Amino acid sequence: MKIQTPFDGNDTYGFPFTFHVKWSGECIDCPENPTETYYGYLLIDFLISGIIGYGLLKLFKRLKNK
Repeated sequence: MKIQTPFDGNDTYGFPFTFHVKWSGECIDCPENPTETYYGYLLIDFLISGIIGYGLLKLFKRLKNK
């Protein structure tokens, strides 16, 4: 997440893919809609975090059973 609220610029949300962008401050040629959400990237972020979480659970269970 990167927030540049005190300054002109975009606030971006999402890792590893940016799924939400909010334009703020003064800008030239600003878009009509000040926010954009990319639901495909949001879904990919959820899948990546789910895979990592599932892998960590399996690893902890395997270590606990030894």
